[in-house]
Amino acid sequence: MLRFDDAVRHELRENWPALLVAFCCLLFGFSAPAFALPFLFTEVINEFGWTREQATLLASTKYLTGAVAAMMVGRFIDVTGVRIALLLTIGTGAVAMVSFLWVSNLTFYYMCGVLLGFSGPGTMVAVKVMVSRTFHASQGTAMGLALLGTSVGSIVVPLIISALIGGYGWRYGMASLSLGVWLIAIPMLFLNFFTRSINRSQADRPVLDKATAKAERKAAGQASGKALALLMRKREFWLIGAAVFLAAVVDQGFIQHQVLIFTDLELPREIVALGISAMGGIGIACRVLIGNFLDAKSVKGAALLYCLLTLSSLLAFMLGNPLIFFAFIVMRAAGHAAVLLDTTVLTKHVFGLKNYGTLIGIYTAFVSLGFAAGAWLMGRLYDIAGNYNLAFALFAALPLIAAVLVWFIKPEFWTPPARKRADFSKPESV
Repeated sequence: MLRFDDAVRHELRENWPALLVAFCCLLFGFSAPAFALPFLFTEVINEFGWTREQATLLASTKYLTGAVAAMMVGRFIDVTGVRIALLLTIGTGAVAMVSFLWVSNLTFYYMCGVLLGFSGPGTMVAVKVMVSRTFHASQGTAMGLALLGTSVGSIVVPLIISALIGGYGWRYGMASLSLGVWLIAIPMLFLNFFTRSINRSQADRPVLDKATAKAERKAAGQASGKALALLMRKREFWLIGAAVFLAAVVDQGFIQHQVLIFTDLELPREIVALGISAMGGIGIACRVLIGNFLDAKSVKGAALLYCLLTLSSLLAFMLGNPLIFFAFIVMRAAGHAAVLLDTTVLTKHVFGLKNYGTLIGIYTAFVSLGFAAGAWLMGRLYDIAGNYNLAFALFAALPLIAAVLVWFIKPEFWTPPARKRADFSKPESV
């Protein structure tokens, strides 16, 4: 059930500039390379004669690097702020896309993946922290709106990269996608309306001189390390980490192999691009609906959403049927939205906002490791079996394990919507 009460509407009206910037950073800095990569695999296999495992290992290289980058960026944000982190992450992604112009061997190919690994997960961490610090009553909904950038990207990028590859080749196609970062996303970070929105969200922070601020950062860093050590002794910390890892394995395995899966059905590249774009179109509604659902249901909602990944894996066995094919696209869109939103909401609901940037970085590292494992594992299982059936069966089981892991976690920093509405409607003096 959708929830857009007074508290939610107030936050969205006040802080929409932050959402707009988050949308553009995710569209141009995160989505452009993420949704273009699956279209490269067929091209490099044909040009260099690489195996599917070798070609798709680019994605694993990206996300293995991303696991380290996510933790670094999370801590970096806690110390320096969001703007500098976004400049570094999306800028690195743009450089990586240009670097594909000079790919001639696996080593350089994987080095491009390393640059993308710093950019993609790092950008996602920065956006999640910015949204979570700015929005409270509407955190999941706001993040769902920001993630429309990935939805729009998943619609337009497959069509654009398919046309660019057909017209100019895969190298120039990838390089061209960097223009959105250079011309739109980076300039937006310096606009006054974005600065005002960020300052408003941090208005309650005292203004300190440089020496005091430095001393406070040092003390906060020491306290943060002790607090994180205590959190890591809790079973909830590891249960969430394991759950988001398993869900990520399944999600990214399908994302990186979906062009190859559809091509095995002997569909033309243009039809494949349309199918993947349709998945993105459905994802536009899914981002907001699922974010709102997580606001309302918290950890149990996340557990239920993981089951969508199981359902999509089972549907993958029957993609030759047009109705099943459409149902698969819908389930994949919803499941992917759940994977993008779960860490944002679960972290805040279970642990609160203290050390949030660092925690999001750690959990994004778990997700990145899952992404790396999923892309490689599906390719490896294909090369072993000669088809995807073994991978589909395994990937149907993993989300169920993830759902069980989070079901019994208590969200101590989450207030049910009914109680929030009652509190918001009370007079200020009460």
